[in-house]
Amino acid sequence: MSSNSDYSENNHVPEGHDLDLGIPGFRYSDLFDAVKLAELTDTFYSDVESREPVVGAALKKYTAAAGVGFEPRAASKILTDSAPFLSDFIARLFGIQEERAELEKEILVQNPVWRYKFFVQRRAIKRYKAEQIADLNEQELWIGLTELRNNGFDESLVRDEELSIAEITAKLLDAEEALTKDGGADVADTIGKINRAFEKCKDKTFGRLFSKYVLAEDATGDLLTIKAALHLIEAWSAAAFFKKTKRWYSFRTPHALDYQNLVHLIHPEPKLHNIMRGADNELRRRDGFKLTDDRGTMRDALYEVDYCLICHEREKDSCSTGLHNPDGSFKKNPLGISAAGCPLDEKISEMHLLKRQGDPIASLALVTIDNPMCAGTGHRICNDCMKGCIFQKQEPVNIPLAETASLSDVLALPYGFEIYSLLTRWNPLNIARPHPLPYNGKNVMVVGMGPAGYTLAHYLINEGFGVVGVDGLKIEPLPTEWTGELGRICPKPIRDIREITEELDERILSGFGGVSEYGITVRWDKNFLTMIQLMLMRRKRFRAYGGVRFGGTLTIEDAWDFGFDHIAIDWRRKADDSSDEEQPHSRHSAGVRFPNGVAVNRSVQKRYAFEPASSSARCRDRRRLNWYRHRNRDLRLLSGPGRKNAGQI
Repeated sequence: MSSNSDYSENNHVPEGHDLDLGIPGFRYSDLFDAVKLAELTDTFYSDVESREPVVGAALKKYTAAAGVGFEPRAASKILTDSAPFLSDFIARLFGIQEERAELEKEILVQNPVWRYKFFVQRRAIKRYKAEQIADLNEQELWIGLTELRNNGFDESLVRDEELSIAEITAKLLDAEEALTKDGGADVADTIGKINRAFEKCKDKTFGRLFSKYVLAEDATGDLLTIKAALHLIEAWSAAAFFKKTKRWYSFRTPHALDYQNLVHLIHPEPKLHNIMRGADNELRRRDGFKLTDDRGTMRDALYEVDYCLICHEREKDSCSTGLHNPDGSFKKNPLGISAAGCPLDEKISEMHLLKRQGDPIASLALVTIDNPMCAGTGHRICNDCMKGCIFQKQEPVNIPLAETASLSDVLALPYGFEIYSLLTRWNPLNIARPHPLPYNGKNVMVVGMGPAGYTLAHYLINEGFGVVGVDGLKIEPLPTEWTGELGRICPKPIRDIREITEELDERILSGFGGVSEYGITVRWDKNFLTMIQLMLMRRKRFRAYGGVRFGGTLTIEDAWDFGFDHIAIDWRRKADDSSDEEQPHSRHSAGVRFPNGVAVNRSVQKRYAFEPASSSARCRDRRRLNWYRHRNRDLRLLSGPGRKNAGQI
């Protein structure tokens, strides 16, 4: 099927802006064409069915039924089984199979750390309890352990200390399990490494400690050798755990929640008890206007993923669905805050499962089903999911950090931004809208380009609407090479994310993003806003105009005269005001209406009211605008762009 210019996001491809993709019959410019994306969806479904018929058949049945009649567990199983195929398909599409495999290896190589963590907290500290630690010489044990590593398991020296000890422990545990289940199991390699270390260090610390633990263990043969080596690791691990001499992830334990003291404060001046501040080790020092929070390391994120219980398999994923009372209402914590879970119904547990398997692309694919604008959520932005976490009496899983880590992992890949951008408009696992619809001739004006506004704009464009966003702030333009002249031509592919990001102290405020731009300090990377702005500005049927005050520079009557079919207005601030005056469409009003067929997530539905261009609606809108003006007498009227341009999509 050939592309129709009415459906295509861009009709001209400049030299150097296109490239052949790894899926036959598709080029980069096709990723901005609604018809070609529909073809790509069918190509993916066929690809899955040919490579794994069982998964392909289940996915086909699930999509054909639009998910109706499938239990949550069954739907999650289909999605988590299909997501790795989508990840591989995308890797082939952009020709990054090797980089994807390398990233998977980088994640999975950390697995021994989590196994060692379990060993320490379920075995070592049970053998040596806190009161027994005084009898252990931690320094001597550490010397013995390093001699075992350096002389027997020297291949682990390329790892950091924690991972190297974790790898040794994992190998010893595998050997112990094999010998326990099958006395004749072949563990010669591991036994040989221990014996080699003993021969080299028989007169050193390891030799003395190993001989001591051989006498202490009740076993024979190879099993005795393995248990004696594990005994050494148990003793040192318990000592280091209780004395807190190593700040290893393996030794971390979640702290109990004190709802009356959630933020730990100290009193630095004993005589002035009213002076309070955070502890020194918890302070994050500002360095000008540079980013102060780098979102942690890969191991930070994987720690949270390991901590998660993967509850969706038991339909206990309250981080997504909320904690419920017997009557169906949401539970509240001791502070009276509702544990409603993620307002977007994001597939959090499924996301963690796929990240645990070493596949951030698959993980991100499931995130973007319900939260396509995840660059504007996650770490340092939202925590409703944490409030609904199944761990209510102890530290919850840091889900926002893990979510943003999956996005960051993908962005760091070649064409990572293009992969994320594609998943926001084309995601064959999103049965509600697997690919964007062609332009339907209807135009919507979205008032306010904050998080709810730009998210709503994204959904509307994917549903085939033309969208004009207006905001009171001046919106800085992005380079035309990036945007493809605002979707008129094919944009230049972004291979390296560093092409569009910069240090925060060098970044010019774009004005796009509302409160995310002007209301958040340098603890959050505002380059994410640049990405969101760019994803929208590349869409042919989207325009954003800054310096426009709705009700002043632009009135409702003006909007109708420009030919808009709907106006989306954010009434939340007025609805949250405890006034007795009449308020238009409160947040929880059942009267909020959306254009037919628009699949918009729950949080956006709560915030925006749509009004169609009908005579009765115009009368209501005049009354509401008068109410709006009355409540905002100090509203400054700023000059905006020319009205002729503002009405064109």
